Amino acid sequence: MSGDITEISRLLADRAASVAEYLLPRGRKDGAEWRVGSIDGEPGQSLGVHLTGHKAGIWAEFNDGTSGDLLDLWCEVKRVSLSEALDQAREWLGVTRPKAHNEPKKTYTRPPKPSCVVPQGRVRDYLIEERNIPNEVLARYKIGESGNDIIFPYILPDGVLALAKTRRAQDGADPIPTAKNCEPVLFGWQAVPENAREIVITEGEIDALSWAAFGFAAMSIPFGGGGGGKQNWIENEFERMDRFERIFISTDMDKPGDEAAEEIANRLGRHRCLRVKLPHKDANKCLVEGLSRAEMAKFLDGAIHLDPEGLRRASDFVDAVTALFWPAHDAKPGYKTPYGKLGEKLLFRPGELTLWTGSSGAGKSQILSDCMVDWVNQGSRICLSSLEMKPEQSLKRMCKQTVGVDRPTDRAIRDALQWLDRGLLLYERVGKSGVRGLLDIFSFARAKYGCDQFVIDSLMRLGIPADDYNAQEQAMFEMVDWTLKNNVHVHLVAHSRKGDKDRGVPETEDVKGAMEIGANAFNIVTVWRNRKLEDQVKAAKSDEERRQLEEKPGVIMNIAKQRNGDFEGKVGLWFDQASYQYQSSFDRSDWNRRYLTRGEAIAA
Repeated sequence: MSGDITEISRLLADRAASVAEYLLPRGRKDGAEWRVGSIDGEPGQSLGVHLTGHKAGIWAEFNDGTSGDLLDLWCEVKRVSLSEALDQAREWLGVTRPKAHNEPKKTYTRPPKPSCVVPQGRVRDYLIEERNIPNEVLARYKIGESGNDIIFPYILPDGVLALAKTRRAQDGADPIPTAKNCEPVLFGWQAVPENAREIVITEGEIDALSWAAFGFAAMSIPFGGGGGGKQNWIENEFERMDRFERIFISTDMDKPGDEAAEEIANRLGRHRCLRVKLPHKDANKCLVEGLSRAEMAKFLDGAIHLDPEGLRRASDFVDAVTALFWPAHDAKPGYKTPYGKLGEKLLFRPGELTLWTGSSGAGKSQILSDCMVDWVNQGSRICLSSLEMKPEQSLKRMCKQTVGVDRPTDRAIRDALQWLDRGLLLYERVGKSGVRGLLDIFSFARAKYGCDQFVIDSLMRLGIPADDYNAQEQAMFEMVDWTLKNNVHVHLVAHSRKGDKDRGVPETEDVKGAMEIGANAFNIVTVWRNRKLEDQVKAAKSDEERRQLEEKPGVIMNIAKQRNGDFEGKVGLWFDQASYQYQSSFDRSDWNRRYLTRGEAIAA
């Protein structure tokens, strides 16, 4: 992603001559180098900066032996930390990260300062004698002792205590936070040199201490191995991790460790994340078994990227193919709709794009909104770009769908929005938006917040002329490629060619625009609203006639295409005006889907 340390280093090297002159204006060009007397910038020859070739940006101070690249030079000349140098370099280059306009608001509790002392009893004996951690490392990480308990302080670079954990000084004990609702961050910032550009990330605090004992800067994730929510610390550390060019992921040598490594690399950038393979389960086991620093350095040198390039054999996919036939009980193959008749016949899987289409006013966006509320309940994180409706209007509809009533109270509205915060992110822009700019926003939401579903409403708002089929085709290719690359699901709303007078359920060929739009979609869901039936219900002359008419579905949801599923067909839906929810049965006794307890949800 544009703006991380690898990108900034490359951009500075590309402009090495300009950077050298900016940082050291009193120097002069001498052949292929920029020459000055020292870091202080006086005229002379002792410091040289390569200006061209594969060494562009590399510099050396021959008097004291210091050297590095242009970011190192920036730190030295400006007397700033690496993080500050990165911010200044971005400003100088005119590079910024894309940012979502409406980030979820989260508040955390700062824990009280633990009552502890420098390890001197059982904790000291356990960590030094049994776990082989040097006393100097314990001091550097500010490890504390409280009786027979170890205190692990999670201190941010600015010295603020964000989290503290305690665990018994014995094998098998699990560390637990000392206070609730603390900010999940990395353990060990207090021991990392401010200009370090490489870091080892471990699965536990003692493993971070172990890597430090071998002489490497290391930090630990807060809540162990596994993917998904266990790695949500990335949200809070995303900007601080910018400074690291290489991130060595040394999670445990087991399945949860592999899952954590995959999630971390996917969100922090596979181009700079490398998986470390150890001969034992974790770093502390290596330390206890007496491995040397040189041996551990070789494991870092041999670390591999998690996305190797090149062709792969069919047998490499045995687990993935087997999982398609026989998914694990706890596996989540995709997100389903809240409509009972569909069940798992329709799934929105990672790496796919679904096209939602229908005539204007048919209800496609409203059904999609109904689904999004349920996806939050299923554990999805969704980024919504509603280019046709202001965020407050979208959220008004979602509030009704969340609490299940027409006019929720003020308290219910606040509760509903806070509940939606755990899985909904909105890109606040109404009007036309280019495809590439929107995908940059989505990339940020994917990387920082772990969003796994994205909604674009609608295609006509992407700034592509209705008659420019080539541009529509190219936009579709870009969206599908981005979806596959990020292993997420994208929902794209598009109008159908059929107008209200056609009164027919749209099919795959009825998508308005280039035929490649529908051809490249993995799934196509069409929505048809039976306006004739609505008129008949209004004109019914008796309660019995109205009841019989209301047993017919007012909306047809047509699964017109599902590339990786076995079901295609139509399902009838009934619209509940009060809750803005859709139901798959006319029996109103089944219309009780709500995600918050009714409580004060009904206005007085």
